[in-house]
Amino acid sequence: MKKKGSEKKRHVVAWLNKAEWDQVRDYLYSMDSSLQRFALERISAWRARCANSFPVAVDCTADLVRCQVRDRSGQLSGDDLILMYGTALVRFHVCKYMSWCTKVTVH
Repeated sequence: MKKKGSEKKRHVVAWLNKAEWDQVRDYLYSMDSSLQRFALERISAWRARCANSFPVAVDCTADLVRCQVRDRSGQLSGDDLILMYGTALVRFHVCKYMSWCTKVTVH
């Protein structure tokens, strides 16, 4: 069977629909820690659904928000927070650098 030119390609994602994606994004950037925790739980569920193809940018953003939530809660000591923030920031920058490297062509 031939594919029609106007037929849309499907892309499988971990979230149920765009509404769930939008809700998690809004909650993640909220200043309410309980909403951020809910968003982080949803992202953990998404990661479990598609571990090998989970968007790195979403994962890195979740790591940074997780740092903020734990920082505000007072659950971690200063040294633990430094390590957590440092790891999240380095991972974020490596992700950005790697995406930049894939856009640059070497001749």
